[in-house]
Amino acid sequence: MAKAAQTEDDASISARQKAEEEARRKAFEALQAKPKKEKPKRMRPNWRPEPYGHRVKPQVLLEHNKPSEEEGNRQVPDDQILTAYLEPIDQTQWKIKPLPRRTTTAADLTKVTYPQLNSCSKLMEQWPVDEYSDADPYLPWIHDVFPTYDGQFVQFVAQNKNRCHTGTTDEEEAILEQMRPQTTLLEHVPIKKLEHGKYRLASHEEADPETMATRFICKFKPSGHVTFSEFNFDYEWVSFRKTQRVMFDPDGRDIKQLHTSQLLFKCPIPPELQETIKSGDSVVDDWATIFVDVIPIRTEPRYGHPGEFLVPKYSKEATAHTHLNFYNTTYHWGDNHILPELQDSGRWANIPICKPSLMEYEPQGHEQLEAPKYRGEDGTPKNHHLVSCLWASAGYTTRGHRFAINDGQRRLLEWITFNKMLGWDHFYIYDNTAAFTNETSLQPIADMFPNDVTILKWPSRVCNNNPNNVDSPGERSSQYAAEASCRLRFGPHVNWIGQFDIDEYMVPMGEYNSMLPLLEKLDSENKKIISMASWRAWPRATHINPIVPIKDNKYCGTGHQCFDLSIQSNTSMLEAYNCDRNKPGQKTTVMPAEKQIYRADYVKQHFVHYSTVTESTLLPTEEFKEKFGHRRQAPDPLSRFGDEVTEGLMIHSKAVAHQDTAGWLRNCHKDAHPFSLCRLGYPYPKGGDQDTGPQWNEDGWKYNCFVNEKVDNYWAPLLKENLIKQGFFGQ
Repeated sequence: MAKAAQTEDDASISARQKAEEEARRKAFEALQAKPKKEKPKRMRPNWRPEPYGHRVKPQVLLEHNKPSEEEGNRQVPDDQILTAYLEPIDQTQWKIKPLPRRTTTAADLTKVTYPQLNSCSKLMEQWPVDEYSDADPYLPWIHDVFPTYDGQFVQFVAQNKNRCHTGTTDEEEAILEQMRPQTTLLEHVPIKKLEHGKYRLASHEEADPETMATRFICKFKPSGHVTFSEFNFDYEWVSFRKTQRVMFDPDGRDIKQLHTSQLLFKCPIPPELQETIKSGDSVVDDWATIFVDVIPIRTEPRYGHPGEFLVPKYSKEATAHTHLNFYNTTYHWGDNHILPELQDSGRWANIPICKPSLMEYEPQGHEQLEAPKYRGEDGTPKNHHLVSCLWASAGYTTRGHRFAINDGQRRLLEWITFNKMLGWDHFYIYDNTAAFTNETSLQPIADMFPNDVTILKWPSRVCNNNPNNVDSPGERSSQYAAEASCRLRFGPHVNWIGQFDIDEYMVPMGEYNSMLPLLEKLDSENKKIISMASWRAWPRATHINPIVPIKDNKYCGTGHQCFDLSIQSNTSMLEAYNCDRNKPGQKTTVMPAEKQIYRADYVKQHFVHYSTVTESTLLPTEEFKEKFGHRRQAPDPLSRFGDEVTEGLMIHSKAVAHQDTAGWLRNCHKDAHPFSLCRLGYPYPKGGDQDTGPQWNEDGWKYNCFVNEKVDNYWAPLLKENLIKQGFFGQ
């Protein structure tokens, strides 16, 4: 039986490879047939990344239990195996008006199976994110799927794979050409339901109410019910509201709009199935009994202004734009474009519908909702007030795999301990360690806080880990999807979400010794988002381990000596990095970024640093103006920055790469060039600054940062006390 399954799996892989090779060949041919045009200037053409996971070897504070070999060997019935049916794509058809009807049949589809998905409790770690087939980019690049807590929808979190490789080499331009269908998935399409389970492309006026703004047909099995997907928010309206000239461009390099990096959609669950799914009764022995197929509706991308085909709710907003060439569905699709039968269409098949998230991953939280400790602004029960969504790893590499950071366990332990002191009552950790190694994980640290931490294995890799200043800029797909998954899975059960990394410390200031009174203040102001300026702090030279100089041009990246910077074991990361480049409240230069705490029900999409879509973003312009007195959607009217002197600030304890210590003897000295950057912290004496008092110490090291007195006098000692209680401080 196992041998037969392996043979079938090998055949599936071979078919997939052939389909991908054929798709790539067609993309190269299409690229060669296009009129030649001048390519964008290539940024840093000689730059090359290090190998994936270069030098990642996580430090082990606590050993983890490795899974037994027997785990994951269960086989599921053939009709329940997750399957991708790949449909051949001919992009030349897009040029024909009206768009020709597709003539594919089931025999034309390539079947790719994923038998490794066999457990609901392990769906996130087993989902084939890194095995997605580029042969059919109309299939959404799904990272997570789950039923909503109320049993009404199956929620999908997908990423826009068209953003993964946007360079100017012939190979990457062919990838861009091939992946163009990904962009259509964020554009709605109206369809009309016909008899006998058929559908045709239609105008908004012709479409049925539930099919006016859809993109996927959802078929539930074994019941056979069919519903139609809904977007979590209207991508075209958001682009229009943000005054974007286009939502997508034929060039394919649409990397400036953050909200289009991610595809969030949901399939309505038929009423007959909702209670069974909501109760968790549809999952038996850790496996689903109800599945859904997702069939994309395939049309050409719309490259015009985002206001050219708005749904009726928003369409009047575009009428004032007289220059717009409104989308004519009869011209583009004709009046009788019938979609192929579902079995003849490329699709994702047999997607398991598992338990709602609290039942699956936080059963104690599900039970707490019976007698909730917290309630939302509308009175709905909440099991947490302030939580963190973390994408973290025991070890990982920075962009370009330039530098390995291997102290994830230590940092997580200190970070959770500190934030528990501030009033955070739960932490959702998306553990990305397995993207680099299976030898360790963050599980042992999570186990130290059994009532406070929910850990979820999230092994998918980022699709492009390049820096942002090279030919093909990075796209941290895994991180973006993890954040959305956390917000959508657990957000309905919490009031506030804090979006910080384990090297970022939100420090209450002034009279605040907890985050909770500050959140009460925000509620009294009707503010839904508070931002903290993010500026990298330096590790104090007095808190690092003795410097061992290294003379290695390749390792150091220069002819100057460098060293491996590490923090002493008898201090905390917070204390060591308490050396900010600006005094509290004096960050007057342009911030590289910001981090936020936000109301979970108000923010509809969050992107690491920013709330890219909120309830206010989705208001029609006149409603927005009536509510806020102006039409400007940015900055969000219900957001503000925190006051660093009286409320709180952020200390960013980002690790220093060995390459960035090169030349420290020169760069940190008082005789250094004015533009030299010293990444070792030499704090000004109390009361001193760039304009007052001495500018270097008695050894000639130039002052370059400021100690936060409240951290040194209050927070660092309190953190040390709590770490000592856990028996880890100083090890």
